[in-house]
Amino acid sequence: MKRTGRRLTLSNDINTTTPSSDTITAGDYRLTTIFSDDRENYAWKIVDLKQLGPVVVAGANRPVNWALMSIRPQTFIDGPEFGVWAANFQPFDNSLIGTYNIEWGSGNPYSLRVDHVATNHLSLFYPVNKIPYYNITLEEYEISSREEIMFKIKETSQSLNQIGEQ
Repeated sequence: MKRTGRRLTLSNDINTTTPSSDTITAGDYRLTTIFSDDRENYAWKIVDLKQLGPVVVAGANRPVNWALMSIRPQTFIDGPEFGVWAANFQPFDNSLIGTYNIEWGSGNPYSLRVDHVATNHLSLFYPVNKIPYYNITLEEYEISSREEIMFKIKETSQSLNQIGEQ
């Protein structure tokens, strides 16, 4: 694994309570893609995640808790399957990278798996009818084919989904 020196910041790409592209919704839960990079032999290490300061947006109820995931919305056959996963299994899924939780008060509201490397995809898991503020910093790495396979298995090893569906 070799650092390329390239850094990328993802900030507030979701700007509506009804995102239309690459999202799945069920009950009170939504999973929306915020980053996709399907190049082979490249991966992204998440080095920092933060909640951005408040911005006034009509009809938006912010701030909101959210989780950074490496699972794709297309992994799920339909909304009901996603709803079961969201309500019961999401906190334990290996695709969970980090969280922001406003209820943690004056303590550190962020939690990040610092050893996690995402190979292709990042998405946010958050409540329906909310818009999350986020600022996520990534570092790009060149990886070997073996490392890519290892990272993909790591993301799915305890998942209830098929490895090929990630």
